[in-house]
Amino acid sequence: MSFSALILAGGQSRRMGQDKAELRLGKLSLLQHMQQLAQQAGASQILLSRNQPGTTYIQDLRPGQGPLAGIAAALRYCTEPVLLVLPIDLPLLSASSLQLLMPGDNEQAVCFRDWPLPLALRPAPKLALLIEQQLDAGERSVKALLAKLHCTVRPAPAAELFNTNTPAEWQQCLSALLQAAVLEEPCHD
Repeated sequence: MSFSALILAGGQSRRMGQDKAELRLGKLSLLQHMQQLAQQAGASQILLSRNQPGTTYIQDLRPGQGPLAGIAAALRYCTEPVLLVLPIDLPLLSASSLQLLMPGDNEQAVCFRDWPLPLALRPAPKLALLIEQQLDAGERSVKALLAKLHCTVRPAPAAELFNTNTPAEWQQCLSALLQAAVLEEPCHD
């Protein structure tokens, strides 16, 4: 299935104390890592929601309104029948888990149990209107949108859904990645 991926990297990173998108995972920034992950999952188009100057970034039309504002702005640029929405702060996600979010023929939205993000949506004018109405009503919740769309819920890959919002959580994430890399190395005799 052909799909676009949207990486949400427009937050203020207040709890982290620095821009999460610029955190380093080895040689890559977290933003580059998430772009690479979207490519590995099979995205044919990658969109970047980032309230920073630059022609490659999609700016929120409603700054400070959270992930829904980023999704609303990106819908205008999405060229594929599915939009996979990835938050910047879930670096343990795998491409195979993201592929589980691809919606079936009659599914408008798919997410993991107890996690509103990441998610997959079917872009349509109706979806853009629904998000705009929700934001107009002061409702910024992705969960509320998913309820309106009768979101399909899939089992969550719990270990991969580790959210990194603070420096301590970032250090835990780096430790988990380091441990996973050590476990994957072949034994040398």
